Amino acid sequence: MKYIFLAVMAFAALFPLIFQLVNSFIGADEYMRYYGTLGTALSGFNPLRLIPDMISIEGYREVFYARPHFLVRFWWSIFLAVSILVGQLIVAVAGGYAFARFRFPMRGVLFFIIVLIMMMPLTVTLVPNLIVIDALGINGTYAAIILPGIFSAFGVFLMRQVMRALPQSLFESARIDGAGSFRTLLFVCLPNCKHGLAALAVLNFADSWNMVEQPMVFLHAAHQFPLAMFLVQPDAVRPEVIFAAGILSVLPVLMLFLWFKDDIAYGIEYSVVK
Repeated sequence: MKYIFLAVMAFAALFPLIFQLVNSFIGADEYMRYYGTLGTALSGFNPLRLIPDMISIEGYREVFYARPHFLVRFWWSIFLAVSILVGQLIVAVAGGYAFARFRFPMRGVLFFIIVLIMMMPLTVTLVPNLIVIDALGINGTYAAIILPGIFSAFGVFLMRQVMRALPQSLFESARIDGAGSFRTLLFVCLPNCKHGLAALAVLNFADSWNMVEQPMVFLHAAHQFPLAMFLVQPDAVRPEVIFAAGILSVLPVLMLFLWFKDDIAYGIEYSVVK
């Protein structure tokens, strides 16, 4: 009985993705015949199509050939997500190592502030970030999105938890061998934190990849918008193109999750040992 329940829950979770995948192979004529216009489809109930009458790659042709701005925004999203990821890994590793291995004044207070900031919703921090970004003179540039993402509190919190869970004997052995703090971090700590690093990398990439509010507030030119902004503007393109673009936008995060799924589970579990 429990397997039936789990199967039903899994299907319910995967149904939006299945529905989107099926409808990405529906042509414009079939979409209009069964759903009508986008406004009509959203305003009333229409039977969901799970088997196309005729498979069409019209949406994918539009995405790859007729509408090249999709690929431009795709690569802008890659640039933003990778830039934030690299920067946050550096900041998170350094901050997590400091909180986990060193004692300094007000360490507990500072870590409490980090946890407090991490618990705040994004909408609360948008205005303070905007004030700082305006003062720095980078409003309207990609730096306005990358810098707040790099200095995220979640990365420092996660790496601190992961590093605290490492056996003390590892650091004692490194100290006996004459390794300093930097060599201990580089050759002892990081190799044993690879699961936590993988978990942070995937979670950070997914969060950066799906950004909507930050580009909406900090970017002013439409050609600068990442892919997520393209997907929340359904009136600008035909619905079958939105379905195809949505499927392609899922692929990077899905591949990362499937590749690092064990590291994600182990890294998050490992981070709450202490």
